[in-house]
Amino acid sequence: MISVPNNSDSESSDSMEDIQLKPVQPKPHPARLVNTEVRRNVFTPVTQGHEIPRQISELSLTRNNYMNERNVNVQMNRDHGDRTFPPVIPLNVGGIKYITRLSTLRKYEDSMLAAMFSGRHIVDKDEYGNYFLDSNGQVFANILDFLRNGTIPPNEVAVSVFKDANYFGLHELVEQLQFKPDIATMHVKEAHRQLFPNYFVVKQNIVKIAMDHAITSRTGEIIINMFKTEFAPKAPNFNPKHGCVAELAHIKVGPWEGDTDEEMFIRCLENDYLEEGFNLKPHETKRKCRYYHGQTCPKFTYKLTFIF
Repeated sequence: MISVPNNSDSESSDSMEDIQLKPVQPKPHPARLVNTEVRRNVFTPVTQGHEIPRQISELSLTRNNYMNERNVNVQMNRDHGDRTFPPVIPLNVGGIKYITRLSTLRKYEDSMLAAMFSGRHIVDKDEYGNYFLDSNGQVFANILDFLRNGTIPPNEVAVSVFKDANYFGLHELVEQLQFKPDIATMHVKEAHRQLFPNYFVVKQNIVKIAMDHAITSRTGEIIINMFKTEFAPKAPNFNPKHGCVAELAHIKVGPWEGDTDEEMFIRCLENDYLEEGFNLKPHETKRKCRYYHGQTCPKFTYKLTFIF
């Protein structure tokens, strides 16, 4: 039989209800006590003359150093993991897959390709783990052939390879390609264009005006006033508002320095338009101003006609 204590005994002992509701404190695990003590010994200054257990202190410092170093290494691996390249590189160049050696891509140390795969930069990968280069995959085959065995591409692809070789910083290939017929011609034309002021802006504006004029008739006529030298009248009775033909021009170009004249400018524009595929009538020769009063007006115009 179990006896229940009466009220008089409750002052000296706990009731069953008290015992059941009293929370049981878990006994700390010895390992946790050690860790707690280690943290106290490591980070809490000793002020009461107690000596820190040497082995525990050294163990704690070693563990903390290891964890700190491990965290640093993990972060470095996250930052630089994609910068470590295998000896054989799978490439995806504009959707075309290649496999080559890392040493091949690094053959010319001052090239952009060598810099990309030097480990100093992150190169994007596609969904299959191939390193991705956003370039023309078919042209890149010629780049790889040059890197592997020094092969110079044929004339029919020389211009495309030349542009990509410039992009990838392969100066050795660029130097060997610049004397190919098409590339030599391209250089001469580019140098010629640079002689004229704002050449590409002028060339684009002429097409815009021609398109506006061709809306109703599909024929766009452009009158251009070109002048290598700015005209300044010397005669005191020269009338600047004499109805000059230059006032009818849709666009004016000049002045500029150098040996090239207005005829070379209009022919350069005309040739570029024809090469780009525009249907263009031969330009009309310059129409001169007829004004004379003490001094002849030297201004003149050309006319270009586009057929759309």
